[in-house]
Amino acid sequence: MKTAFSTKPSAKVAAKVGLWLLLVTACGVAVAAILRLVSTLGYAFTGVTTVALPGLGYSRTYPSGPSVLGPKVQQVLHGGNIDLVLQGIPGEALVLNTAASVLGQLTTLLVCAAVIMLCWRLLRGVPFASTLTRFISIMGGVLVLIGVVVPILQGFSKLVIVNSLDNVLTVESPIGKGNLEYYIVFSVDLLPVVLGVALLLLAAVFAKGAQLQRDTEGLV
Repeated sequence: MKTAFSTKPSAKVAAKVGLWLLLVTACGVAVAAILRLVSTLGYAFTGVTTVALPGLGYSRTYPSGPSVLGPKVQQVLHGGNIDLVLQGIPGEALVLNTAASVLGQLTTLLVCAAVIMLCWRLLRGVPFASTLTRFISIMGGVLVLIGVVVPILQGFSKLVIVNSLDNVLTVESPIGKGNLEYYIVFSVDLLPVVLGVALLLLAAVFAKGAQLQRDTEGLV
């Protein structure tokens, strides 16, 4: 039976080189995600975390320093969002924010794992396997779940953090104060959901391919 590599030698070599490059890249990204995960956990053990908050229109000017919001704020970073580097925040907020960050890195690791598995199976010339299909289905479901859970965790953590800060509603404050629903919506990231759905569709394609391969082998 012909495989993905049973074509011209030049095309076969180019395909293998491309797969090896993709495999190595996925491994590198996975290592970077693991290092970032370790860094996130390390900072959490010291009580330091970073949270992105929206400006809700209460502030007319940016403060010259973080002291306006109280001693918990170590640094205010202005950009598309307002990032606060915090220490000494309530324990539940630190746990929720760290859990959301860990799940975010898990998204990267799951995608890398799927790419590595696919590349390895293609390099071996046996892309269709029930175990691969099962793993990809599980990864896709977990990614969709992460896309739903992370905004909820971040929404609760941001609400607790904002309520613990000082002078949030003063004109000097770089942030405003919203409700839980606003912070959840602000934290929504559709990328894990999209990647999860893509993996689920890919798993369905592989399941169909495996079935067709079994049917073809039964005719030989």
